[in-house]
Amino acid sequence: MQPLITPKPYNFKLEMAKNNQGVSSFGGLPLIRKALAEIGLFKKMSEVFYLKRFLKHGGYQDVQILEAVILLIASGGTCFSDWEILTADPGFQKMFGRCMSVDVLERYLKRLSVTFLEGTTASGQSGYSTLLDLIQREMLLVAYQLAGRPEKLTLDIDTSIYRTAKSDAEFCYEMVKAYQPMMVYCPELNMVVAHEFRDGNISPQVGYDRLIDRCRGLLPQVKSWTVRSDSAGYQLEMLDQWAEDGITFYVTADQFSGMQNILKLQTSWSSYISDGIKTGQEVAEIAYVPTFSNQGELKLRRHTLRFIAARKPKNGQLKLNEDPYVYQVIVTNTQEEDLNKILKMHWQRCGSVEYAHAELKNGCGMRRFPSKHFQVNAAWCSLGILTHNMLRLIQNHVLPEKLKRIEIKTLNHRFIRAAIWVKEKANQIIVRCCKNHPLYAWYQEALQNLEHLAYRLSLISTA
Repeated sequence: MQPLITPKPYNFKLEMAKNNQGVSSFGGLPLIRKALAEIGLFKKMSEVFYLKRFLKHGGYQDVQILEAVILLIASGGTCFSDWEILTADPGFQKMFGRCMSVDVLERYLKRLSVTFLEGTTASGQSGYSTLLDLIQREMLLVAYQLAGRPEKLTLDIDTSIYRTAKSDAEFCYEMVKAYQPMMVYCPELNMVVAHEFRDGNISPQVGYDRLIDRCRGLLPQVKSWTVRSDSAGYQLEMLDQWAEDGITFYVTADQFSGMQNILKLQTSWSSYISDGIKTGQEVAEIAYVPTFSNQGELKLRRHTLRFIAARKPKNGQLKLNEDPYVYQVIVTNTQEEDLNKILKMHWQRCGSVEYAHAELKNGCGMRRFPSKHFQVNAAWCSLGILTHNMLRLIQNHVLPEKLKRIEIKTLNHRFIRAAIWVKEKANQIIVRCCKNHPLYAWYQEALQNLEHLAYRLSLISTA
C-alpha cells in the first residue's frame, strides 16, 4: 500500500524580500521588444512621427510612448492604470528604462488626430487614426512578403458590439451602450488588414465599400480578391460594383417575402457534407427571380448571381402551420464551385473575423476602453489591433511550434507573463530563466527563428 502524500501547510507568513532587483513577471516582453526592432516597426514609427511631435514635455520620444502602450496591451493590460503594475516591476524597469506616468500615455493618445469618415452624424462618430494606420501598413507588408506575396487573398468583413459603460458612448441596435468597430480580417495573412472605430449607433451597413477599397489599395499587386460578409453586406449597388471589379463574394442575403415562399416550395434539397461528414443540414440552389417592382435587384441579376440556401430543423415544439426549418441564403457570383464548397467557404468567415474580434476582446485589451474620449479610444483600438497583428506575426514566424496555435490569452499566460531575472551589464540586457522551466528552450528556439526572420527580411528589402 502506497503511503499517502502529505500536503504542504496552508498557512503562510508574509515577508518582504531583501533584494528583488531584476525579478520580473513579464518574461516574454524582451523577445517582443527585440522582434519589434527586427521587423522594422520602431524604424517605421520614427519615420512617421519625425515631423509630428505631439508630446510637449517630458523628453520621451514618440516611439517610446507607443512601445509602452503596445507592451501594456501585450502583457494583458486593459486600461491605463495597469501601466502602474508594469512600472512597479523591477525587471521591466531594467529592460525598458525610465518609465513615463499614466497621465503621459493618456494625454499622448488624446493628441493623436482622428480622420472622421462619411456616415458620421451629430450623435455618432466613425473614424480611425491615420498616423497609426501607416504603422499598420508596415506590419501588413511584412506579413504579405513573408507569406510569399500571394496573388489571391480573402477579406472577411464584420462589425462587433464592444459594450462599454462610458458616459459619452451611444446606444447600439441591441439597446446597450457600446462601440461598434468594423474590421477586415485576412486569413491568409492572419491579420486585421483595415478597421474603422465607430460609435454604437452607426449602422453596420455603412462603409463596407470604402473599407474594401482601402484594403485593395494597400496591396495593389494582389490580382484576385474574395470578400465574405454577413447580411450587412447585402447591398445591391455595392455587390453589383464588386462583380464588375472582378471581386468574388459570398454574402448572406436578406430573406424577403418572395424568397421565403420559394424556400418553402423548394423540393430539390441534398445533404450538406463537410469533410466527408453529414452535418444534418440540407442545401439547394434556388431560382430566385426578383420582380420588376424591385429594380435594384433586377439590375443585380445582370451578373447572373447564384442564391444558395441551407436549412436545418428547428428545435423545440412548433406552432400550428409553422415552417419546421430555419433557412440561410447566400448570394455569390462564382459559377464553378459546387454547393457544399460554397457553404463551407462562406461559413469559414465565422472562424476568422469573428474569432479575431474575440481575440481582440479577450487578449488585446479591448474588452473595455480606457477613456470617455472618442479620440483616445480610437487610438487604443488601433494599437490593440497593431498588438494583435504583431503577436500573430511572432507566433507564425518566431515562436516554437508549441506556441503557434494557441490563443493570445493563453500565450500571455504561458510565455509573456513567465518569471525571469533581468540584469544589465556592459550596456546589454541579460535575461535569466528558471532552471527546468520550458521558457529557456522556447527562448533559444525563438531567438534563432528571429535571427532567420531578420535575414529573410533583409533579402526581401534588397530584392
